[in-house]
This record gives sequence, structure tokens and C-alpha cells, in this order.
Amino acid sequence: MDARTAAALDEAKARLADQYLTDPNVVGVAKGFRTRGGELTGEPVVIALVRKKRRAALVSRSRLLPAAVGGHGVDVVETGEFRFSGATTAAAATPIAERFRPPLQGSGLGSLADGTLGTLGCLVRDRTDGSICVLSANHVLANFGATAPGAAIVQPAPLDGGAAEANTVARFKRAIPLVRGVANTADAAIAQLEPGIDVSSTVARNLMAPISPTHRAIGLAFLASVHGGTFMAKIDTVLAQLDVELLTPDSSVAAVEGGRIEKVGRSSGYTSSVVLDTTARVVVDGYLFTDLIYAQRFSLVGDSGAVVCEGGNGKTYTPMPAIACRMLGAASALYDLPLADDNRYLDQARDEFFGQSVVGNLVVQLVYQNLDVAVNRLEVATVGPEEKAEARRYYDKYRALVIGLLGDPGSTVQLSQENVDDVRAVFAGLSPELVTLPEKQALWVIFDDVIALSVGRTRAQLLEYMNDLAVYQRVVAALREIPGLEVDGTYGFSSR
Repeated sequence: MDARTAAALDEAKARLADQYLTDPNVVGVAKGFRTRGGELTGEPVVIALVRKKRRAALVSRSRLLPAAVGGHGVDVVETGEFRFSGATTAAAATPIAERFRPPLQGSGLGSLADGTLGTLGCLVRDRTDGSICVLSANHVLANFGATAPGAAIVQPAPLDGGAAEANTVARFKRAIPLVRGVANTADAAIAQLEPGIDVSSTVARNLMAPISPTHRAIGLAFLASVHGGTFMAKIDTVLAQLDVELLTPDSSVAAVEGGRIEKVGRSSGYTSSVVLDTTARVVVDGYLFTDLIYAQRFSLVGDSGAVVCEGGNGKTYTPMPAIACRMLGAASALYDLPLADDNRYLDQARDEFFGQSVVGNLVVQLVYQNLDVAVNRLEVATVGPEEKAEARRYYDKYRALVIGLLGDPGSTVQLSQENVDDVRAVFAGLSPELVTLPEKQALWVIFDDVIALSVGRTRAQLLEYMNDLAVYQRVVAALREIPGLEVDGTYGFSSR
């Protein structure tokens, strides 16, 4: 997409948002390419994200989305609902919850009066008076505007044992307002350091290099899903709206799609991921956020306010809980297979293979989000002797091979045409009780556009392929054609 087209689509996107984001069924707008018949085309369009996609005949004229805006087509994509999770507990086993003096970037902190929980993003200089301040999220330092100026900010956070005036390191100063019904571009605030509190640019536990001209900041994390999907405000937007500056000059940079990023946060510690979007929009609990950065498995509850920098390997992700083995149990009962002892291999495949790529992480998230639906289908479905025999044949053929590959990251075994043909046969054999027609259509798109093109690749080459943003975008486009499918759609402010 050339710059002129992108600019025109941004203008059309804004017009669509102004007119239709008040509709409760419309949750966001974006720009991209039209998906037709399950395939991503080369037609640039404005994309309307809706909770539920309905036929035009079932939608009132006043709520019917236009076919085009400003000469550009509109593609309607069902995403489900985004909402705040309201989590109240820590999300990781080893949070950065200890006391630091001086307070350090990446450590936990919160408001003494409001009991909030978040992360110290970094120290900044207030351009209005030259004072040194703590930078974090609005909902951490200001509790969505409920906190009065001068309120005590403590480190560690109240929930981490810091609920005492003696732990005060700063006083809330000002925030970028969060307002429902308008476009918000950042969730950020500052608190002025107390007299006698020393200044340091060191990162907690030395988990990451300090912000500098060679390690530049790109954003501020503030919104996370249960699977670590993270929205970030752009750092230059944050600095401009708060009228503050980083302590070291020339130390910020714009995010780039595909760029590697890293951060240190109170709950998930050090993580590194890849930028997947730099113009994301989302509506959560009535708040509209626009022009955001998005990445997978990057932050958890308590990480709000963490400053994000360029760098890292792009694949040091937030942890995930074990996938519930009840799906294996249901499949074992349906096909009469000995799957009871295979859950550890499923976890290994998740962490050591699928969890190492953007496409693989998307697949893992789909399992978590849609587990109940899958298990319910397995429990009520019926299969005949021939289907059971076929399932047993594939199980016996591939179990030892898969276990061996999982145990050998350096394997040079290549995905063969026979392997791909077996995947095709499995897809074709899935009954309507297990897979709906739209789901099977999406599977065929993914098969033709992604899986069929994987022949001849080794494990390492498959991971490289699955980290290709173009491949990721093709898979996402196919999945978004499936009505009712949840694709990592529950987000929450990570302060509470």
C-alpha cells in the first residue's frame, strides 16, 4: 500500500469512525485489504470491526454500514467484543514486587489512596518546571481521573506490601485525560519525585539496558489480554501530551511493523515481541483508543505503564498456563485413542514450537479462547468405526515422529508432500458436528495459502515462515471470516 493510498484510507477511516463508532455493534475501524471468499485481495479498503456481522436485510437502514467511504470500499469484519477484564490479582509467579531505592524502571508501584497496581515506566523531566517525575499509566497513577493531585504514589505497590506513607516515592501531578465518547490516543500520567528520592535510569534487576539514543523508547504499554496481547500508546504522543521529555535526548523512535521490541514490567518481567500494527484502534468499556501499537504475548496484569523500547529477540513472550487436557480427554473418548498421557507433549508443542512464532501464538490463543466450544462439540459428536480406524492410523504414524521433533530443536527433517497430503485428508474428514462450513472454508484458505507452501521446510525454517508478517496477516484474514470465532478479544487495564 503506497503512502498516498494509506493517507486517503486514514481520512476515510476517520469519517467512518465519526459516523458509526457510536453504534454499539461497531467496536473499531482500521485500514487494510479486502477479504473475499476467505482470501485476502489486493484491494485497499477501510475495515469496520463489528461485534456481530449480520446480513443487510436484518440491519435497520440507520445502522447499515456504507459500502464505501470517500471512494474507498468498506469491508465489515466480525471480531467479537473487547472489554476491560477488571483483574485484581497478580498475573505472574515472580513479579518485580520488591522495594527499590532509588525507584527503578520496570518495578511495581501504585497509588496509596486508590490501591492501584502497575509499573514504573521511566523517569522524565517536566518541561513546565524542570522537575523529575515518574511516568506510568493514567489508570495506575490517577485511577481514571479519580486521584487528586498530590496523592501519594508508593513503591512497591499497595498490593505488593507497599501500603504505607513511608513508601511514598512521588506525588501524583497530572494525567492525559481518559474520556468516553472521544478518541483517546494515550493512557499516561506523571507523578513528581519526592524530595530526597534519588534519580536513576537503571532498569529493575538489570533486565534491560536503560533508555538511550542506542536503545530508544517506542511506546507505553497499558492494555493487555489474558494471553498477553498488548496495546501501547506511542511514546512521542505520550511525551507531547504530558509536556515532558526523556532524561536522555534523542532517545525515542516511531514503531515499525515487524520491528522487535522489549520491555520490563512489574508482572511479566522482561519480554520481547514483534510489532504487528502501528495504527490499531479499539473500544473498551466505552473508551475509544486510536493510533496504538499492538503486539502478541507482551504484557500481563500489573504491567501497565511499562515503557517499551526497540530491541530484543522478538520471541521472549509472556508465560501461558497449561492448556486444559479436557480437550484431549474428549478427543480420546470420541476416537478411542490413548491420549491421556500426551498432555505434556501438547504443552511442549505450545511452548517450544507454536509459542515461538506470531502465527503459532495466534493458534495457541484460538485454543484458549474457543476451548469450551471445541470440547462441547467433541463430547456430543459421534464417529463410526472407519473414522476411528483412520484416526488411529494417523496417531500411530505421527506420534513418535512429533515427539522426536519436539525433543530436537535442531532437527533437519523436512515437511514432506506426504505430510501435507495427510493434513489435507484430516481437514476433509472433519465432520459438520466438529467443524462448521465457514470454519472449514477458512481451514481450506489457510491450507492453500500457508500449509501447502510449507513443503520442504525444516523445523527452523517453519518457524521462520510462521514469523513472516504476511503469513500471519493471511491467517488472521481467513479466521476473521468465521462468525462467532473469538480471536484474543478480551482486554483489560492491568492496574487492578
